Amino acid sequence: MSGPVGEPSVGELAGGLRTVVNRLAYALRTPVAADGITPTRLAGLMTLMKHGPLRPGDLAARLSISAASASRLIDVLIEGEWVGREPDPDDRRACLISLSPHGVATLERLRREGTGELAAGIEALPADQRESLAAALPALVALADHFLDSTAGPARVGRG
Repeated sequence: MSGPVGEPSVGELAGGLRTVVNRLAYALRTPVAADGITPTRLAGLMTLMKHGPLRPGDLAARLSISAASASRLIDVLIEGEWVGREPDPDDRRACLISLSPHGVATLERLRREGTGELAAGIEALPADQRESLAAALPALVALADHFLDSTAGPARVGRG
């Protein structure tokens, strides 16, 4: 069902927003991939940055991947020197995966470069579109919070 004349329906708005968010996310990830950091590797690094050292199984659960996939991911991250593996002080039979100084520096550089590229793109927009983007930002934050805080959570966000 459509909204008032000339306004998109909620379904049309959802479809358009999903498309543009996916396109923008892809465009923002592309330079990262050039450094050998795939979206999965970036998700792993960001998870470790946010949550600190994790056991491999906890990392797998947070990324919604299998233990075998997490093991392969950890091996690649260690090979790239982005993370390290240390014995868990609470259980010497287990290990903890944590960001290395190189991993932290890589994430900071990627964030800085990505923000700079996004800022340049925003600056290139006409003033009225920048104003519209600024006005929409609180609604976009609330929408992201809704999905990230709901029980459906991150497993649903970004799929499709």
